[in-house]
Amino acid sequence: MRLRALVRGSLVALCSAAVVLAGPTARPASADPALDEAKEKLAKIEQQQSEIGEQWSEIKLQLAQGKTKVDTLNADIAAQQRKVDGLRKQAQQVAISHFQTRGVDITIQLVTSPDPDSFLADMSTMGKVDQNMNSLLQDYQAEQANLADLQRAARDQVTTMAAEERRLAALQDQIEQKIREGQALIDQLTEQERQRLNADEAASSEDAGDADALIDSGSADSRALRAVKYAVSKVPTGQYVWGAEGPNSFDCSGLMLAAYRSVGISLPHSSRAQFRMGRPIARDQLKPGDLLFFYNPVHHVGMYMGNGLFVHARNPRNDLEITKLSSYPAYQGARRVVG
Repeated sequence: MRLRALVRGSLVALCSAAVVLAGPTARPASADPALDEAKEKLAKIEQQQSEIGEQWSEIKLQLAQGKTKVDTLNADIAAQQRKVDGLRKQAQQVAISHFQTRGVDITIQLVTSPDPDSFLADMSTMGKVDQNMNSLLQDYQAEQANLADLQRAARDQVTTMAAEERRLAALQDQIEQKIREGQALIDQLTEQERQRLNADEAASSEDAGDADALIDSGSADSRALRAVKYAVSKVPTGQYVWGAEGPNSFDCSGLMLAAYRSVGISLPHSSRAQFRMGRPIARDQLKPGDLLFFYNPVHHVGMYMGNGLFVHARNPRNDLEITKLSSYPAYQGARRVVG
């Protein structure tokens, strides 16, 4: 289900660095109206693509949870089936025993019994046979009904998962369509306009040549710091791939997941789900390792490095990069998952 958006390079995918919203993050219009219009359209397509991708990620999570639920239900069904089979066997044994002794004269049974004392002891409970049989049958029927409920729940869950698989495929098609739309817009630009587009993006990002030196190592929790270093280490060669979580390909939430997984902390593979993790942090209190979230509703995430920078899997054309937080649009907040 993973997507690699055509090929890595200047003619692929979308421009998320182009300004999405008016306001402090908006760049002044350039002298090239065609490029400005392309930037605006590309930004809109990229946002739509990212929103679709977030839905894709959430459905993937739901499918994983659904599979776990089906596995649990199947285990419960197996245990319940053993219980039902055991009750059925008991009921059969009681019924056979009751049938064999029914109508036989008690005196004859006493005379022919190999252990008359034991038989007389059994006789003291003979009056309870029918009662016990009825109770056993009621237990059997109740457990059989419980078994049927579990089986029905498992079937319903499988049906739900099949529908989610179809939704996942449809969303994948939509993402690919958005990629083609972005590609068509880029194809319409001149070589000079494409170079200016790339230059504008480079102006908002940081050279990752000595990326470790860009991390504020003094204020971070040790595990958060190791997570940041993991993410930064992937910038030079890492690729953006929808649904990927390493070791060399990532989407935005997949990079966060992999970075924190490297230090033994589990995160869900969804920026929206990650936005519910940890605790909220004010922008002026950010520390390396904090997760930064963008757009409303949230559909992009990066990791703060300190010094006003963050690392993220940006989009299929830009892959992984270090970006100035002040230049990136639609910031929604931060969460601290450790420290």
